[in-house]
Amino acid sequence: MIKRKTIYLALLNQGSLRGELSACVQEISRQEKYDLYITYPNDKPISYNRNKIVQDFLAHKECDYLMMVDNDIIPPPNILNLVDYDKDIITPVVFAYQQNQVLPLAVMRRKEDGFYTPIDPRVKTGLTEVDANGTGCMIIRRDVLEKVRAPFLNEYDADGMKRVGLDFAFCRRAKELGFSVWCHFGYICSHYTTVDLKQIYASILK
Repeated sequence: MIKRKTIYLALLNQGSLRGELSACVQEISRQEKYDLYITYPNDKPISYNRNKIVQDFLAHKECDYLMMVDNDIIPPPNILNLVDYDKDIITPVVFAYQQNQVLPLAVMRRKEDGFYTPIDPRVKTGLTEVDANGTGCMIIRRDVLEKVRAPFLNEYDADGMKRVGLDFAFCRRAKELGFSVWCHFGYICSHYTTVDLKQIYASILK
């Protein structure tokens, strides 16, 4: 008998979840293809929370994949199917509103200066290897987290200014150890965030 894959699902929050995410979790928990272990970690700061999640995941030897979802991200109901691609690190597409525009922050290419630029999802389809993904909705295979110690740490310059966020830094370190990072453009998350309507109006006028 083939063992079903076990997914450790961590729903990061600070005391509340979007109602849409709660409904999504109820739906995916009814599937029978995978075994699920669900937690609701809410520690601060975020780097401590993510690293603590990793340690708890590793302590659960039965779990094959860690899946982290932020409380304002709503993945598609078939999101668990991404584990069947058996990739080291894989995400759906997750958008964010930054610099007066909507950007696919979960899909990045690394530039020569070490910084990252988003890939336009309009020119990509299906499963694509990338340089970095955001952690808003991320699935990581166990062997990656067994080798990348203290995986989620921001990187700062000599003046103490953040140079690279913990998500992109994690992806870079994993790639340096020989792991690969992927995104599936057929899986797209909703992302609910608070923005200034004046900024949106100004961006429309440009």
